[in-house]
Amino acid sequence: MIYLLNAFASVVLLAMVCAPFTGQAASRYQHPEKELLSGKVIAGGGSGQAIAYASIGILEEAVGTVSDEAGRFSLSVTAAQRTKKLRISAIGYEAQELNIEELLVSQTAQNALTITLTPAPVQLAEVKVGTRKWKNKTLGGHAGPITFFHHNFGVFQRPIEENLGRELGILINNGPKPSFLSKLNFCLTSNKYDQVKLRVKIYMLKDGKPAQNITPTNILYTVKNQKKGWLQVDLEPYGMYVDQDFAIALEWIDCAPRTQNNSLTIAASMPGFHTSFYKDASQAKWDKWSAVGMGMNVEVQQEN
Repeated sequence: MIYLLNAFASVVLLAMVCAPFTGQAASRYQHPEKELLSGKVIAGGGSGQAIAYASIGILEEAVGTVSDEAGRFSLSVTAAQRTKKLRISAIGYEAQELNIEELLVSQTAQNALTITLTPAPVQLAEVKVGTRKWKNKTLGGHAGPITFFHHNFGVFQRPIEENLGRELGILINNGPKPSFLSKLNFCLTSNKYDQVKLRVKIYMLKDGKPAQNITPTNILYTVKNQKKGWLQVDLEPYGMYVDQDFAIALEWIDCAPRTQNNSLTIAASMPGFHTSFYKDASQAKWDKWSAVGMGMNVEVQQEN
């Protein structure tokens, strides 16, 4: 079994993983001196409502997490990261970028952090839809459950909370024709969790990578009882149209149990005929694998 992990170990043979992966990964993800940032993300505008599954992370670094259903979060930072900024974002709210040093100074055992995000409407791009006939098409990858290659959602050296917010996605070559997004299909090849919660995201592209998130609201999908194989998310209720190439991605936002890292993978294929993407943390930069397939595709209704 082969896992596609991330930039420093994009293809790892499971039989060899203990030696080369552990040494290099441990140096990247294990730090002896850390401080804990913890608090709650709430909505402004007078409501004070907890914001579930807000994205929290060090700006453009592979360090981040996602708030839980009650808006709570915790994140470990090193001494070297004290001078950096923490970015907090959520769909339907203005993002905030705060100095980590100031946050660490302001929090105490009796005074946990409270981060308030201001509501902001989601601006959707206008797509002109004609009156011509529409046809059904499936765009994306078809790597199935019988494969030697796998995209891994997690990094085993990390705490589970710091794996939450990682994303896997695929380039969808839609072209300029208006398309209505109908279904997302994806193939889990391994799932050792009793419950996994994933968030669907649609991105416009910039310089060949995912950029602006155009998803109008949180699209959440829960996988129960260690289910794997092909799964489907209904996108029709969200009324999304596109008229250009885009990326579609799945973000890992919650799981049960949270006691230890378990396997959670999506089918891959090598060589592949698509471009796949990964983001190592909720506020990290996107990277891509060229010519690496993925078991992820989208069903669309496309204008002829």
